[in-house]
Amino acid sequence: MVSGRIPAPSYGRVYEEGRSAANKYLVMYYRDDPLPVRLGVVTSKRLGKACVRNRVRRRVKECFRHVLPLMEPRGEFIFIARRRAALCTYQELLGAVKDLLKRMGLME
Repeated sequence: MVSGRIPAPSYGRVYEEGRSAANKYLVMYYRDDPLPVRLGVVTSKRLGKACVRNRVRRRVKECFRHVLPLMEPRGEFIFIARRRAALCTYQELLGAVKDLLKRMGLME
């Protein structure tokens, strides 16, 4: 279960100390931490208006919630949405999240 969101001052620490992976929909930064899972989702104004950015943010959070039981729940995750994320389906976004987690070695 996601214990909470990452506060804004902590984003820099995850960017600097963490590892990253990317695909055509998302960029993921991961920092290993013994604390429970914390999640942050970044959506730029380049994605579109607020309703589009919020939809992408909700979808990424829901995708992450679906894959969380399949992995060891620890660390800090930041997902940065790319422009294509606003146009893709939920299944494509779920596949993108799984792909990034597999590439980082966090999921089988």
